[in-house]
Amino acid sequence: MKLTAIALALAAASLQILPAQAATAPAAAAPTMDAAGVWDLTPLYPNAAAWETERQAILAELPKLKALQGTLGANAGALRAGMDQISAVKKRIYRLAVYASLRADENTKITENQARNQQADAAFNQFGEATSWLNTEVAALGADKVNGFIAQDAGLAKHAYGLRTILRLSAHVLGAKEEALLASAAEPLQQPQAIYNLLANADMPWPKVKIHGKEVTLDQEQYVKYRSDADPKIRLQVFKAFWPVFKAYERTLGATYAANLRGTVFQARARNFPTSVAMAQGGDNIPEAVYRTLVEETNKGLPTLHRYFKLRSRMLGLKSAGYQDIYVPLAKPSASYTVAEAEQLTLTALQPLGKDYTDKLAAGFKGNWMHSVPQRGKRSGAYMNGSAYDVHPFLLMSFNNNYNSLSTLAHEWGHAMHTVYTTGAQPFETSDYSTFIAEIPSTANELLLADYMVEHAKSKQEKIFALSQELENIRGTFFRQAMFAEFELKAHEAVEKGEPITGEKLSAIYLDLLKRYHGDAEGVLKIDDLYGIEWAYIPHFYRDFYVYQYATCISAAAYFAEGIGKGDTALRDRYFTLLKAGGSDDPYLLVKAAGLDMATPAPYQAVVRRMNRVMDELEALIATK
Repeated sequence: MKLTAIALALAAASLQILPAQAATAPAAAAPTMDAAGVWDLTPLYPNAAAWETERQAILAELPKLKALQGTLGANAGALRAGMDQISAVKKRIYRLAVYASLRADENTKITENQARNQQADAAFNQFGEATSWLNTEVAALGADKVNGFIAQDAGLAKHAYGLRTILRLSAHVLGAKEEALLASAAEPLQQPQAIYNLLANADMPWPKVKIHGKEVTLDQEQYVKYRSDADPKIRLQVFKAFWPVFKAYERTLGATYAANLRGTVFQARARNFPTSVAMAQGGDNIPEAVYRTLVEETNKGLPTLHRYFKLRSRMLGLKSAGYQDIYVPLAKPSASYTVAEAEQLTLTALQPLGKDYTDKLAAGFKGNWMHSVPQRGKRSGAYMNGSAYDVHPFLLMSFNNNYNSLSTLAHEWGHAMHTVYTTGAQPFETSDYSTFIAEIPSTANELLLADYMVEHAKSKQEKIFALSQELENIRGTFFRQAMFAEFELKAHEAVEKGEPITGEKLSAIYLDLLKRYHGDAEGVLKIDDLYGIEWAYIPHFYRDFYVYQYATCISAAAYFAEGIGKGDTALRDRYFTLLKAGGSDDPYLLVKAAGLDMATPAPYQAVVRRMNRVMDELEALIATK
C-alpha cells in the first residue's frame, strides 16, 4: 500500500479530506533505533527537537501564505511566485508529517509520538486553512487568463497540471469563506479514523489462547500468523477467538465508521458532487465507469473464484470447508525466509525490469529504509510512505519469515521504486502519483515474483506451492478488494439515502457480500454469521474508495508483468514512462496511453482468464504421478 504523509496527498485542488492516524495512548518504551529491521529516520530530522524547531518555523510561514490572497492575478510572475511559495511550504510540511507518522506507527502506545503526530496533522490543517482561498482565486481568474500566464512564464510549467485541475474542478470550488470553513473542519472530520486506529491497534483486549502448547496473545499480527496454520482445528480456534473481540465492539466500531461515512457524504454535498464516489474519483478525473465496471465484471467472474475454493477444498481434503480455511497454503514452502533472503529473491525475480531497476532496489535494501521487525503496539499492515520528496521512501511491515512476507516485501518495494523513479524525473509539484497508478508497479512485482517461483520450482510440491500462491494473490488482490469496494459503495449509498447506519447493519451488508463472494448458498464455503464483523478489521475503509484500486491495478499489472517477463522491451519502456510520469497528468489517461482502458471490461476479464489458466496448470500438475 502506498501511504503518503497525509494518507493520500491532495491534488492541487485540495478537494479531499486527509485522515489522521494519531491520538494519545499509554506510555511505553521506545524501540531501539539501531536494531536490525528498524528504519533510520535521521535523514528526515536528526532528532525530535529538530522536528519541533521545523514545525515552529513552518507555522511562522503560514501567515505569509494567507497574505498572498488577492495577488495571484496581477501577472504571470505573481502567479508563479505565489505558487512557488505555497509549494515550498507544502514540501516542508509533508516531510514534517512523514517523520511524525512513522514515529507514531512504530509503537502506537507511545504517547509522545502520538501527540507529535497530532501536531503534524494540526499543522497540515492550518496550512489548509492558510491556503483555503487558493482554489477560489484561481477559478475566478478563469482558464484563458491562467493558460495565458502559463504560456508567458516557463516557471509555471511545474504548476500547470495543478492549476488546470483547479479549473476543471471549479464547479466544486466554493467561495473563500466557505473554503475556509471546510478547511477548518478537516481536523474534526479526521477523528473517526484516529479513534479507530487507537482502538483497533492499541486498546482492544486480545485473548490469550494455547496454540501448539504455547500461550499466544491473539492480536492482529498473531491472527495473521496463525490463521494459515496447517491444523484445521487451530484455524477454527483462531477465528472463533479473534472475531468475537471485534464483535464485542460492533456498536462502537459501527458508530465510528458511520461518522466517517457521514463526514464524506457531507463533503460531497458541500462541494456539489452527486455522490461520494463521484467526489472520490473527481480529484484524479477517473471515470466513475471504472469503479462500477470493476464491480460488475468481478461479480460475473465469481464462478471462477468458486472454482478456486472448490479446488482448495479438494487439495486440502476438506469435506466441508469454512471461511477459516481460505488462508492455509495448499503446499508447504521449501523453507522459511529471512529478510536478507527475501531481498535477494526479489532482486533475482525482478531482473526482467532491467539492471538500472535492480541496482536502485539493491541500494534501497542497504539503506535502512524499512521497519520490518514485528513488535507489540506497531501499526498493523504494510505500507510505503514516499512523501518526503528530498529524502528516500520509508516502508513498514512485520516480516514473519513466510512466503506472504516475501510477497509483501516485493510489493512494498515496488511502491518505493516507483517513488524513486518518479522523484528522479518529476519536480515536487508533479511527483505525487495517484493511487490509481500506485498499485500497478507494486502488484507487478508480486506477479513477477510469482512467475519466477513457478519457473524455478525444484520439485512438484514447490511448483504446486508457487502456483497456489499466484492464485491466492489474484483472490486477495482482485476478488477480495472488489468485494471491499462493493461494501464501500453500499455503505456510502445507504448514508446518501438517509438510512440509519449501525454496526449491526454494516455487518449485515458485509455478511451478504461475504456469502455471495464465497459461494455460501452454493455450498462452496460455509460462512459463519460471526464473520460479518470483518468489515471492522479493514482500516482501508477509512480512506474512502481506496481499495478498489488494488483490483484495477492487478488487472493492469498482469498485463505489464506478462509482457515484461517475456522480454518485451518496448512494453518495458512504456512501463517506465508510466512510472516516471508521476502526477503529471490524469492517471486514467496515463494508463490508457500505456495501452489499457480501465473503464472497459477487458482488463478485468483478462485477470479472470489468467486465474483459470493457472488453475488449469495446477490441476494438471496434481493429476500427474
